[in-house]
Amino acid sequence: MRDPKMVARIMNQKVLDDWMEKDDDYVESVKNKLGEEISQNFRWQSSLKDPLWKTALRDPLWKSHVALIYAAQDENMVAEICNSPFKLNQLQFNMFLHKNRNTFKPIDPNAPYSFSVFNTTKDVLKLASKFQLTSYWGYNVTMIYNVEFKYQVVNKQGSYKIVHIVVGGGCTEHGVVNHEYTDVGVQKEALEALKQENNVDVRALFDIMSPASMKYLEQTDSEIPSLWLEALEKNDEYLEAGVCNHNEETKLPAYTGKMIRSWYRRLSQMWKPPNKTDTDYVTVQMLSVHDTEMTARITMRLEIGLRENASIHEWNFKIRLSFNKHGDNHWYITKFHALCPATIDYMQESLKHMPELITENFLEEVRGQPPPVVWYQSVDFIQKFSMNGYVEANICEAKDATNLTQIRLTMKYIYGVANATLVLYKLDHSTIKFPATESTTFEMNTVTSPRAQEPYGWLYSQKWTFHLKWHNRDQFYYIHKLELTCPNLYKTYLEFHDIQSFIRFK
Repeated sequence: MRDPKMVARIMNQKVLDDWMEKDDDYVESVKNKLGEEISQNFRWQSSLKDPLWKTALRDPLWKSHVALIYAAQDENMVAEICNSPFKLNQLQFNMFLHKNRNTFKPIDPNAPYSFSVFNTTKDVLKLASKFQLTSYWGYNVTMIYNVEFKYQVVNKQGSYKIVHIVVGGGCTEHGVVNHEYTDVGVQKEALEALKQENNVDVRALFDIMSPASMKYLEQTDSEIPSLWLEALEKNDEYLEAGVCNHNEETKLPAYTGKMIRSWYRRLSQMWKPPNKTDTDYVTVQMLSVHDTEMTARITMRLEIGLRENASIHEWNFKIRLSFNKHGDNHWYITKFHALCPATIDYMQESLKHMPELITENFLEEVRGQPPPVVWYQSVDFIQKFSMNGYVEANICEAKDATNLTQIRLTMKYIYGVANATLVLYKLDHSTIKFPATESTTFEMNTVTSPRAQEPYGWLYSQKWTFHLKWHNRDQFYYIHKLELTCPNLYKTYLEFHDIQSFIRFK
């Protein structure tokens, strides 16, 4: 167990002064003590609930354990998690540890545990730590941490810093599941029986493992699978559901079935399959299989936004299927948890792509109409990004329009632009401000002319300001207000000096 005096001595940089001068026995002794201390810290930080925490007057013990792990990390450390292709930096790895604590029960001091320190040069410390955890999902899993330290000297003082971590073992939360380190005892017979289930919603969950089947299950190759989610338990009394939230300190927020569907619909707006030829971007890994209850993890490799060759990230969903809950001999998803992607801060990532997504939907609306296309005929795209169909609007002289019809009609006959058409646009990237906040804005500019081709003749420009508000449960930026300036009229396009920075609609 934890020895505060030993921690102070081992972590004190002065102990490691002139390290390369120390004799081998002393080096081995310090390595073993530091190795066991870090190993125990990884073990005891693994759950939010510590069985030894008896008082509310101080922080849970996991915080002090993880604080020592943080102190030992090199800022350029790299972590590899469970054979996932995505390597994590220091911030991402610590977020991975933080979110994983929601999954596991208080540490059992008697559960299997071991660690070993490898024989290396004096400036390198390598250890392997193996310990068993018990999930709130009802299974045990053995985790293995391989940790590499490098001896460093800063300001004439030396210390070991973690430079590389490889996490392995059962890996039921991220990466590739390894049943050699779980106790689930997956039963092939039960799994095969489930695949024959006549409930099409549940069967779709397993059909997504076979991409050829997705063509008749899903509407388009550009959308992530959704039909299987219809297997969610309809009665919220029997459903336990939650979605990881980077803004929540520890607990996984509770969701109803309706909230899960709303969240997943917005997820589908932001994310898409990597490309149409990628046929294995979805995998289903069974974690536990019994006659009337099964647990699985669904992993999707997805791209966010609209950019070509966008970076790919993994989304993980854990589900529990229960049989015959309602006496109808069907399987239903009775537990659903969406885990945070370990590689991103989702709020920041959403703001990077939301302006382009909104702009592209606007362009589709304009391009889909015969000319002349005036701005008030092109606002239906807002509906896709509104909360319950409501968007506040502040449009030139007509203030405080409150619905799409009013937005559409405002200014229709002002400035004599009834026969003008939208010809140019520009998304102003400089107006997108980081870091992301719950309320934010961005701007787009449009140009209208009576001619669809150059020379445009007279034209006018308008600035669109979109006010976005982050919805914590849907994990989505909604448009809650639109501001549109009065037209800035130019008698000839030659007066409009900024015209070269705009892009044609068609």
